[in-house]
Amino acid sequence: IKKVEVVEYPELGMEAIWRIEVEDFPAFIVVDDKGNDFFKELNLE
Repeated sequence: IKKVEVVEYPELGMEAIWRIEVEDFPAFIVVDDKGNDFFKELNLE
């Protein structure tokens, strides 16, 4: 983790909107900003 900052609603604590800058941290979004769930959309058949 290189940098962490609160973007909006700091009064909400951990529920605030955070920007986290990382390096060498492979990841992907499981639930996007529209509420879509990656795993529910997978067709496992």
